[in-house]
Amino acid sequence: MKISILLAGFILAVTTIQTLGAQSDPELPENTFFEAIRANQNESYITFSQGLGNLEPLIFEASIEPYFLIRTSQDARWGATISPAIRIRMLAEESLPIRTPSYNPYVSFYRQIQLKRGEFSHTLYIFLTLAHHSNGQEGDFYLSDGTINTKTGNFSTNYFEIGLFFNRHLLPFSNTNEYIKTSLEIHPGLEMNPELQGHYGDFRWHNRLRIYRFSWKQLKKFFDEDQVYASKIPVWSATFETTWIFGERGGASPADFGERFNFLAKLAYKPINVRDVSFFVRLYSGEDYYNIYFTRRISTLQIGLQAFAF
Repeated sequence: MKISILLAGFILAVTTIQTLGAQSDPELPENTFFEAIRANQNESYITFSQGLGNLEPLIFEASIEPYFLIRTSQDARWGATISPAIRIRMLAEESLPIRTPSYNPYVSFYRQIQLKRGEFSHTLYIFLTLAHHSNGQEGDFYLSDGTINTKTGNFSTNYFEIGLFFNRHLLPFSNTNEYIKTSLEIHPGLEMNPELQGHYGDFRWHNRLRIYRFSWKQLKKFFDEDQVYASKIPVWSATFETTWIFGERGGASPADFGERFNFLAKLAYKPINVRDVSFFVRLYSGEDYYNIYFTRRISTLQIGLQAFAF
């Protein structure tokens, strides 16, 4: 009963916060710029247990990542988002502890760029993100036996990410939207705890392909001015992400695929009569993204609920 109440509480919190963060006034239509920004946000989610793989037994993993979109007008070509993103794992142990949550607040700035070549034009969106990643602890990084102190050890780094994304129709269907994103994440060592230097990998190249599929009925509503923004939420979405970690990585060679490559594939389905919540299945293999656990490799297959950012 206790576990069920906790799960229900976190599901409600994730969906409620996301709804508040991604506010959309149906009287203020979205232009393609802000639709693209929304399509490239990270979704809040909660998993059911640890799934299949080599993660320790969990009650759930949750990412609470509401975002607040800042814009000056409907036709603006500049924009910004702010998020206090937090990721937590509740262990399936006595008292259900949550150890060393990941705090990852960030602010992102966006600019729309119109490229023209003869009669053809293409729209790109460039962005700059300033972010902090830590676990809120202040203990020694290493224990007396030389192992990493995953319970109270300090993990902290600041970084910036610069990149671009664009909308390019790839599939032979008229009811899909595809977004491609590539970026470089750089950790300059600013307020990074010294134990991470030479081990964390200060440069990360990220790539993402997102495919949103709308039902044919919803697609027709795009041309109906009386329909509200909620009718434009996709029914299916698929996400594919890769990351390559550059820089010193605890002695790993520059071509060490097993140590430097991360991969994620996710498929999500939103029931027709539900506005903001969707079910997802996710496959991930790579560095453990949960702060101080970065030295281990994990492979997981998880299912859960997420809130669409689109």
